[in-house]
Amino acid sequence: FADGGRGARLCAALRLDLDPGSGSPRRAMEVYPHAACVALFGLERTLKYKQKSGRDLALLRSELLRLMDLIEGLRSAEPSLDLSATAWKRLRQNVAGATTKAGLRRAEDPVDAVLCAYIGRYAAERPRDVTIYGDAATGCIITPALNITPPLNHAGPDATADV
Repeated sequence: FADGGRGARLCAALRLDLDPGSGSPRRAMEVYPHAACVALFGLERTLKYKQKSGRDLALLRSELLRLMDLIEGLRSAEPSLDLSATAWKRLRQNVAGATTKAGLRRAEDPVDAVLCAYIGRYAAERPRDVTIYGDAATGCIITPALNITPPLNHAGPDATADV
């Protein structure tokens, strides 16, 4: 977001404070979904739901559905997340029924957006449980801290398997 990039310009236009330590009610933060997911859910590795060479449709779908399961598990976390809305259910159906990688790619951004929005809320409600990498002047990302107990540990028995 820093140094006049697109994010910084957008934040300036919306009068959003980029300092993660600010008490301003109008703040912006940058979240990397993969780093946040590993820290939040206590995973050993990132989930492989993004298209890369060698990843087939079945793997991409199963990893994206696993991420969606993890996010849905936040309904009983602190803070909680309610995903009972029709839009989320439709998104899940689209992922489960995707017959092409393009169909999965259309779902990646909305799923990532829900995770990033949750991390924003998490950071606001649990400021002692986040880590800030970087600084407001040069740019920073926020993620749940690695040294805390995840709100819910859904890593499961295959969390160490690498793909």
